[in-house]
Amino acid sequence: MTFLREPLARRMWLYQKALIAILLAGTVVQSEATVYTIGARDTSMQIDLTGGITQWAVDGVNQLSLQSFYYSIGSGPTASIFSIGAPSAPSITTNISNTTVALNTTYANSTIGVGTLYSLQSSPVGSGKATLAQTLTINNVSATTQVFHFYQFSDFNLGGIAGGQNVQFSSNGSGQQYQVVQTDAFGRTLIGLITGVTGGGSAQSEVQAGLFDGVQFGLGGINPVTLNNTLTAGPGNVDFAYEWDATLAPGSSITISEIQTVPEPSSMALAVSGIFALALRCRRRLVGQRDGRSSRA
Repeated sequence: MTFLREPLARRMWLYQKALIAILLAGTVVQSEATVYTIGARDTSMQIDLTGGITQWAVDGVNQLSLQSFYYSIGSGPTASIFSIGAPSAPSITTNISNTTVALNTTYANSTIGVGTLYSLQSSPVGSGKATLAQTLTINNVSATTQVFHFYQFSDFNLGGIAGGQNVQFSSNGSGQQYQVVQTDAFGRTLIGLITGVTGGGSAQSEVQAGLFDGVQFGLGGINPVTLNNTLTAGPGNVDFAYEWDATLAPGSSITISEIQTVPEPSSMALAVSGIFALALRCRRRLVGQRDGRSSRA
C-alpha cells in the first residue's frame, strides 16, 4: 500500500489528521462553565449561556459576531434574558449521523421563563453552508396577566468581514416582516426566516435594521425599547433586530421558531466560483501536458 511506504513521521501526521476529522464530525466541547462549542462536519458554534451566540464558523470562517436575546415587561426597561436567572443545565443531543447537534436550556424567575433551543445542521465539508434552527419559548409564570416584549439582536459578519454589507427585511408573503436577508460584495448571503409565532394574545412584531454603533438599538439599557421598523441598512457594518410583543395570561406562553442559513452563496457567486475552478483545472492540465512534452524532449 502507498500509505505504508510513507515515512513514519508522515504516517503519524496522517493518523492525527484523520482522528481530528472524525472528532469534528460531531463535537460538543464545554470550554468554560457557561460556554459551549457545538459542531458537526463543516460548522461549529460557540454558545455562551450568559451572553448569546458569540461565534458561528462555516468551513473554518466565522460568520457571526453576536446574536443575543432581550426582554422587557410592560413599560419597563429592557434587559438580557441571561439576567433572568442562572441557566438550567443544558441538554445536548447529536443525531445518529453526526450531521445535527442541538443545545437546549432555560432561564426562569418568579415572573418569566425563557426556553432556548439551538439546533445546528451541517452540510458536507467545503459546501460553505450551514443552518441554525431556533425555538424560543417565553412563559408567564406569574399569577397575573403580563405584556411581554422579546427581542433578538444579530450582528453577522459574512465571510469574516464586518463592512461592505447590506441588510433587508421583507414580509415574504406573511404580512409581517418575518424574513431578513443580509448580503456582502462577494455574493455571500444570510437568509433568516421566522417560520412560526404561536400562542399569546395580541401578538405583533417590529423590526429594525441599522449600522453597528455598539448600543444594539438601545437593548439592555435602562429605557423601554420599541423597534422603529427601519427595513434596510447598508452598505457597511450592518446589524438588525426583531421584536415580538405579546399579552400572556398566567401560565400561558408564546413560541417563536426561526431558521437561519449562512452563508448561502448567490447564483452569481456559484457561477463565478465554477468558472474559476474550471479555469484552474484547465491551467493545471496544460502545465502537465507541457511538462510531459519537456520530459520526452
